[in-house]
Amino acid sequence: MTQSIVLSQLLIIKQWDLQSEFNNIYNTLTFNNPTYPLKENEYRFYDAIRLATHKKIASLNLFTLQNKFLIQNCYNENRKIRHQVELYAKELLGTHYVWGATGPNTFDCSGFTQNVYRTAGIKIPRNSRAQAKIGQYIPYEKLKRGDMVFFATNKKQLARVNHVGIYLEDGKFIHASSGSKKVVITNFEEKRFYKTHFLWGRRIINTYKVNKSIPIAFTFL
Repeated sequence: MTQSIVLSQLLIIKQWDLQSEFNNIYNTLTFNNPTYPLKENEYRFYDAIRLATHKKIASLNLFTLQNKFLIQNCYNENRKIRHQVELYAKELLGTHYVWGATGPNTFDCSGFTQNVYRTAGIKIPRNSRAQAKIGQYIPYEKLKRGDMVFFATNKKQLARVNHVGIYLEDGKFIHASSGSKKVVITNFEEKRFYKTHFLWGRRIINTYKVNKSIPIAFTFL
């Protein structure tokens, strides 16, 4: 009897087709080919195991279905926010650059990113060095639309963040540029200066988390 409990729980953990796999082991261990005549109380015991296990399976299947639905909703919500960030940022194209400005008519680089994310409902720190410490670290190859991109453009401080923008796609990012004196879109490949001085990206549009853990054992009561 103990063997049936252990094996059924292991099967629930490892197999995807939970119902059919449990039925297989249940029938093998009990009713189809019993190794000795089962008493009435043993039949009741095995039935109790079967009913409890099926109840757990149904609960786990519902949990899995809800989890998939939640993951999809989170993905859609994050995609919506990325789209909003891009739209808000592009609406500010051509806005004049002024050091220390936070908008709405002039921006510096971090004032621009702070304003854009705030409009999308995300609060971030004021200056680029503080912004460079939040969210998830992202290397250049993994950048997605809506990620912040950070640079060290000061020749005397090559490892220190002093500029920030927002990645769009296809190797482009939008930023309030002190050189251009306005908000512009820059291509990394066309302006290699920024590719050379790129430090890292940070992903903050990833706030919706899903609990993907699966119970590793069940208690039969």
